Amino acid sequence: MNLRSPAVAAAALLAATAACGDGANPGSPTSVPVLRDSAGVRIAENPRPPEGSGLGWEFGPEPAVRIGSADGEDPYLFHRVWDMTTLGEGRIAVADAGSEELRVFDSMGVHLATWGGRGEGPGEFQSLWAVARWPGDSVAAWEFHSERGVSIFDSEGNLGRILRYATSSTRTDVTVLRTAAILTDHEVRSDRGSGLQVRHRLYQFLDAEGTVTASLGPYPASEMFERQRAGTTVWMEVPFTRSPVTAAWHDLAVVGRNDIYEIRAYDTDGALRRMVRMDHAPIPVTRSLLALEQEEQGLDPGDDEIPAPETLPAFDRVIADALDNLWVREYRVPGRDTPHPLWTVFDPEGRVLGRVETPSGMGIFEIGEDYVLGLTIRELGVQQVQVWPLRRGG
Repeated sequence: MNLRSPAVAAAALLAATAACGDGANPGSPTSVPVLRDSAGVRIAENPRPPEGSGLGWEFGPEPAVRIGSADGEDPYLFHRVWDMTTLGEGRIAVADAGSEELRVFDSMGVHLATWGGRGEGPGEFQSLWAVARWPGDSVAAWEFHSERGVSIFDSEGNLGRILRYATSSTRTDVTVLRTAAILTDHEVRSDRGSGLQVRHRLYQFLDAEGTVTASLGPYPASEMFERQRAGTTVWMEVPFTRSPVTAAWHDLAVVGRNDIYEIRAYDTDGALRRMVRMDHAPIPVTRSLLALEQEEQGLDPGDDEIPAPETLPAFDRVIADALDNLWVREYRVPGRDTPHPLWTVFDPEGRVLGRVETPSGMGIFEIGEDYVLGLTIRELGVQQVQVWPLRRGG
């Protein structure tokens, strides 16, 4: 799909002001973005951008930086890259679970240092999962399904301290906020019945000392169904399953589900502060869509007993960029020719700006003012970290 920059449409979309929203009917379709305040909550009601419209933002013809190869020195041989982030002076920190290392590269992709490593001691990892900037030019890293907490390193890779979780439950998700607080989760219950399992997560805000300041949820986090394979019971993900979404935005945390097109952001006291909505016509899960999804998952397309929701999720990813714009990735509909991921972008107030396509085959981890940081899988399964130039304009 080639996107065009609809200058007239964009001007009309951005013409709305908060005053226009005083008499708005919540949840009703709008022709322009409407901002309003309700009981301390900033609400943005948005129309859906026209099909084929775009912001005119452009990516460079190729990556400006490539890190990772099939052979060469060890720091450039990645095994299981789960996360990455930029640091001060343009450095790039990559979390490689295959080696349990944080590998740090300069802005040109030259290896500078390796932190961590496999082990059970302080500053070492057994299931390295993620890395993020920490206020004060520090770096936070944590493990998957671990109770050990968040390791905080200084800018030179020295372990400063470990932020311990408030409970001993294992965590799967951590979001670092600008305020040196974190949003984290843990499973609180698992409901089973009629061959279906639904797991629920409770989200908690922790301050810089690890004290819980608020809780949200629980939210249904995964939906699995039971099947027999070669005489063994296995649990498989429900096609088009709903899932929780989290992101840091301003000094807030986005927490919610992707059932409907509504994004909610909370402060560290658990108070709802922002809500972004967009007109969205739910897409029914038809028999043909379900068959396409079953085929992609390696299931029997003729199995009519596989459970599925009535409609597709509204979206599947939320990221805030360096300018506090909110990027929301549209849910990919099976069978549609969409080689490039399509994102809807909202300004810092939650007003829709338009759509942007990102490079095909790249998983995005960070969006800066003039770059996008991501991961691609090359020939022979080689993982490569890439930085793509981004020009905002049009």
